[in-house]
Amino acid sequence: MRKISKLILPLISITVLVVIYYIYFAPSKELGSFSKFDGGSEINQQINVSVVKVNGFERDKSGGIISFYAKDKNNLEIKITLHEPAPEEIVNAEVVELMGHMHGNSFVASGVIVLK
Repeated sequence: MRKISKLILPLISITVLVVIYYIYFAPSKELGSFSKFDGGSEINQQINVSVVKVNGFERDKSGGIISFYAKDKNNLEIKITLHEPAPEEIVNAEVVELMGHMHGNSFVASGVIVLK
């Protein structure tokens, strides 16, 4: 009985930490909204968007993807401009995670991660 009582508190603590992780920190594939971005702010924030393949991808001289179009959960379509060329997997991606900020009518991304 004494061994079981020593294990209860660590098990409860681990369970609480796992639940907190999955609620707050686990990556989500749910689309975000561009409306949370202030047009005059240079603060980078994260957002998940769906890639609009119909408009194509703009490439640099070496063939790397430097811009494309994406839409948020409100179907607002915006041009995404990248600091560095995006990975080639973005061509087949449905949802990507962007880190960046709004700059006028476009979104300037410092990083892109393919989620789905």
